[in-house]
Amino acid sequence: MFTLDDIGRIITGKTPPTSVQAYFNGDIPFVTPSDMDGRKVISATERYLTEAGVEAVKGAKLPKGAVMVSCIGSDMGKVALAGKDCVTNQQLNSIIVNEDHCPHYVYYNLSSRKNELRSLAGSGSAQPILNKGHFSQLTMCCPPLKEEEEAIARVLSALDDKIELNRRMNETLDAMARALFKSWFVDFDPVRAKAEGRTPYGMDAETATLFPSTFEDSDLGEIPKGWSVSTLGDIAKISKAILSPNDFPNEEFDHFSIPAFDERKYPALELGEEIQSNKFVIEGNAALVSKLNPRIFRAWTVFAPRQRRSIASTEFIIYHPKQQNLWSLLNCLVRSDDIIAEFQSHATGTSGSHQRVRPEDTLSFSCVLSTEKIHEIFERTCSFYLRQIDQNIEQSQTLASLRDLILPKLLSGELSVQDARRKIAEVV
Repeated sequence: MFTLDDIGRIITGKTPPTSVQAYFNGDIPFVTPSDMDGRKVISATERYLTEAGVEAVKGAKLPKGAVMVSCIGSDMGKVALAGKDCVTNQQLNSIIVNEDHCPHYVYYNLSSRKNELRSLAGSGSAQPILNKGHFSQLTMCCPPLKEEEEAIARVLSALDDKIELNRRMNETLDAMARALFKSWFVDFDPVRAKAEGRTPYGMDAETATLFPSTFEDSDLGEIPKGWSVSTLGDIAKISKAILSPNDFPNEEFDHFSIPAFDERKYPALELGEEIQSNKFVIEGNAALVSKLNPRIFRAWTVFAPRQRRSIASTEFIIYHPKQQNLWSLLNCLVRSDDIIAEFQSHATGTSGSHQRVRPEDTLSFSCVLSTEKIHEIFERTCSFYLRQIDQNIEQSQTLASLRDLILPKLLSGELSVQDARRKIAEVV
């Protein structure tokens, strides 16, 4: 049995002075709890420090491979590995693991102990804090050999690597779907090409004939001739069907929640008895958009049917397409820059952390619709990307459940590395 002090050097981060703007324009990531979004390895954040900035944050520089743990407030217990040299703020305690232990093993051990970390911080204040002294005395059971730590870490890393690959694939697929939507329905690229006597890029002749070659005036400016200015409510309806998961204590649900979106980008797999409040039921293909704090835009694409019943936090707006050939268009539309701006401009509430959009107001947001045939072709093309995204989400959810199942058994020695590999081979 080891304490974290035995395993490595403990460092508490320190926020660099914001008055020096150059700190945030360099090559070294500045990691805070909000950057810990379910990724195992963090190599980039939205904020950066220059080398000069690192010198100003004395003692807080972390080398690649350091294990970072959030030790304050609602983010307590988040764990990540530094993918490159970085610095953190004071909400994180980090371990620079010594050469006798495997950083990845330490990461997996701590990532399974979120509730324990919270209990050590106590509940005597509104903002629980696990200070450096108490954190450094946390004990950890390790195998006698570093090679055994590494073998366990490799097994678990195989699952996380696939989850991370799915996440990157989904980012690419989502970007492809949104780019096609923007080209056809925002920038009107095929129409502009035909107006200039060019063949629309990447489009077969039969599809190109469906697009006009001229524009006409509208309330939104020039739009393709024959198209119409419409609203989100013309293509979507809002569902408010409610379910109490607690009435089905032994049923597993796909729970689309805000924490799940922020932490892992796939729904939590939870038993009804674990979900105390009422949730929206997702019935069929849908687009989910958070009405809470739209300055942080959150949207899910849901393709049905799924393996389990799907439910969502009541902080989400559940949109169902009025016609199935509008599902992809709806999902891309609610992610478009114009609609995101509408969400943000319609937020009400005095607190920046508790602003909301009225769901009914969103149905009046303007959009441009083309023709039914173009919508059908867009659906055939784009739905492939969106369905693949949903399949990747389901696979990541399955892999994460398997990882969470075997992780404590591997750490305790109840499950051997060989048996764990066999279980993974059955799924992957």
